[in-house]
Amino acid sequence: MSKYKLIINPFAEQDILDARDWYNEQKENLGNELIQEIKQTVSSIKDNPLKFPEIKKGIRRAIVSRFPYSIFFTLNAPIVNVFALFHTSRNPKVWTMREPKKG
Repeated sequence: MSKYKLIINPFAEQDILDARDWYNEQKENLGNELIQEIKQTVSSIKDNPLKFPEIKKGIRRAIVSRFPYSIFFTLNAPIVNVFALFHTSRNPKVWTMREPKKG
C-alpha cells in the first residue's frame, strides 16, 4: 500500500479526457490505450514520486510510455497533486500557468 495520497485536479482530468477523445477519433480504442498508459504512469507516481525528476523547484514530471505526453505533479508528502497532462510538443509556458501556488 502506498504511503502517498494522489489527487488529480480537475484541469488534469480534463486534459486526460480530451487526449483520450482525440486519440479515439484517430483510431478506434487508441484513446483507451492512452488511458491505460496514463494509469500505469500515475500508479508509478503514487508508489514512488521521488523517482521522477524535479524539473523546476517543487515540480516533477513523469513521461507517459508510448504517447508523447508528460504528467506534471507536486509532492507535499503525503499528498501528490497531479495538475497537468501535456503533449510534449506544446509550449511549456502553458503548463507553468497551472502550477499550484505556494503558501
